[in-house]
Amino acid sequence: MKIVLTKEAKKELKVINKRIHEALESDFFDGYDEEMDEMSERELLVMDAGFYVDGAYCENKFDDLDEWCRAVQEIEYDPKYLSYHPDAVKDKVNKMIEENIIIIK
Repeated sequence: MKIVLTKEAKKELKVINKRIHEALESDFFDGYDEEMDEMSERELLVMDAGFYVDGAYCENKFDDLDEWCRAVQEIEYDPKYLSYHPDAVKDKVNKMIEENIIIIK
């Protein structure tokens, strides 16, 4: 199985990437930070979904979603954060599914 962006999320990610690119061109450090601070929760989820689809943390191919989530979160999050949020990636993936950002194929 793998994570796939929905058609709408692909369009949204394209817009987000363009905004980030433009922010980086205008002011590499401050522009990026400002753009990230201004993103909605959905935009952040779409951006994270893009990372998952592209295999930024580990290969986007799995037999067990729970195992994949555990592998990703060990790379994506600080261990101290995970001690308080042990299912951080699984919760985020579930939210992405609920908000029609991704599907599991």
